[in-house]
Amino acid sequence: MSTFQVIKEAIDAQMNAFTEFKKVNDERIEAIKKGNDAKAAELDVTLAKINSEIAKQSQIKQTAEAEINLMRERLEELEVRASNPKKTVQDKVKDDYKDAFCNWIRNKGQSPNDEQKLHELMKKDVTIGTGAGGGFAVPEQIARDIELMEKKFSPVRNLVKVVQVGTSDYKELVNIRGATSGWVGESGARTATATPQLREVTPTHGELYAYPQASEWSLDDVFFNVDAWLAENVAQEFALLEGDAVIRGDGVSKPTGMTNSAPTNVADQFPPSRAAAVYQFIANVDAGLLIKADALIDTVYTLNSEYRSGASWAMNSVTTGAVRKLKDSTNQYLWQPGLQAGQPDMLLGYPVATWEQMDSPVNNGHPIAFGNFRRGYVLVDRVGLRVTRDNVTNVGFVRFYVRRREGGIVLNNDAIKFIKTTTA
Repeated sequence: MSTFQVIKEAIDAQMNAFTEFKKVNDERIEAIKKGNDAKAAELDVTLAKINSEIAKQSQIKQTAEAEINLMRERLEELEVRASNPKKTVQDKVKDDYKDAFCNWIRNKGQSPNDEQKLHELMKKDVTIGTGAGGGFAVPEQIARDIELMEKKFSPVRNLVKVVQVGTSDYKELVNIRGATSGWVGESGARTATATPQLREVTPTHGELYAYPQASEWSLDDVFFNVDAWLAENVAQEFALLEGDAVIRGDGVSKPTGMTNSAPTNVADQFPPSRAAAVYQFIANVDAGLLIKADALIDTVYTLNSEYRSGASWAMNSVTTGAVRKLKDSTNQYLWQPGLQAGQPDMLLGYPVATWEQMDSPVNNGHPIAFGNFRRGYVLVDRVGLRVTRDNVTNVGFVRFYVRRREGGIVLNNDAIKFIKTTTA
């Protein structure tokens, strides 16, 4: 079955499931109104099953779309190469490096010639990297595949600002306003106005690593796609840990997360202003910790209009299941599934990203974020992935220690709002 057919079938299945979801949820609401708790509980079980099916089909659709984007990137690269058939010296070095790298992975450390060749090729091309940190640089194409597949497994790199730097001393300057102005007549005196205030933010850094292993037999198999295997395994691990660090990292050998400094209810530009790493929350008060439609609507309009362009929601699957049940004052569902290829699920007219590392609706939790994430948080990559091979620790297997130095920090704490769930 083609990828496009997979997307079409997932959209059809999602549409049918959501239609059934609305029908059953309407019955549940009526049962609650009539005080029929047993019937409501029975329908809740049915809703949970339908909700799982909607989530499953949505994930199938998103995964297929991510695979199409990955194939498109590769196709564009091939088209560029085809339009420029004469390779530059640098292109040839990169291709030779990738071939030598894959041979090095397969031979389990038994051929010093491969390691020597890798060292020689690294010296020829500064974009490949150097051996100063130990191990070898991951070839550019495999490193790019890892980054693209990270986006497949986690929304983080599609949401926040990502920059590549060559030093851990990287800093960002954020304009936090402060400029003043005034009115004056034709001959009135003009007095000096205040200048804009700039805030300097410095990401905290750490080393993100994965440690996948393959059997020696699989590496001996000529049909084993070693670079695809390495890219997928590393991307899965990186996506999981990175997603958790960006939301709640403590800044110790890792990025400083969005909720590491607990959000407060202090409004933007309210004196005294919030600390640089502190976002604002909108309270969702409910004894049963249910998400309320009013809290979602308040969050949209609490965010300054300059950040709503490009804004999106982020929440995990548990929260998504709760939000799908909500209606507005006209009895219309707030949630609308993406029923076209490339169209995301929408909530109140804004796209929704499923970020599994976010809180679920618990007391004093922050399960929902809304805003322009690219303006609100920065993730910093030190250029280049490195890998070291270990064929000693586990006999019969070869382990690969792949790592990347990266950092992160709150960029503009006005650009993102959180919903805080609380019982009182």
